[in-house]
Amino acid sequence: MATKPKSSSKTVKLATIAPDPVIAPLADKIVVKAGIASPAVLVPKGEMIKKPEFIDRVVDRIDVKRRDAKPAIDAALAILAEALVNGEELNLPPMGKLRVVKMKDVGDRVKVLTLKLRTMKDGAGLGASPSDNDDD
Repeated sequence: MATKPKSSSKTVKLATIAPDPVIAPLADKIVVKAGIASPAVLVPKGEMIKKPEFIDRVVDRIDVKRRDAKPAIDAALAILAEALVNGEELNLPPMGKLRVVKMKDVGDRVKVLTLKLRTMKDGAGLGASPSDNDDD
């Protein structure tokens, strides 16, 4: 039997070498846009305020009885929920601008909304008192 002569191939197989990852500090990657003071930071999860405590805080801030404030608060919360589910953007000083970023229907008429809140310059969420409001 005749044997095949070995072919002398000029092809060389090279091993793939991955470069070491370059880890740069996060501060080097931040691009500061005009008007933005600092990058976003994670905020630790705070205590959940449930509806009864929310109503108590409202009643404590203004001089009305709980039975008078509760229907107005319930109506306001229902309107907020309807507007958000309908994808409407809300501009509610002193809280700020609120809009839906993502909406996911999880079935049984339940939706999960991802919201974006942009606070106002005039101290939104810092406990503005009713006297600070110019709407009166």
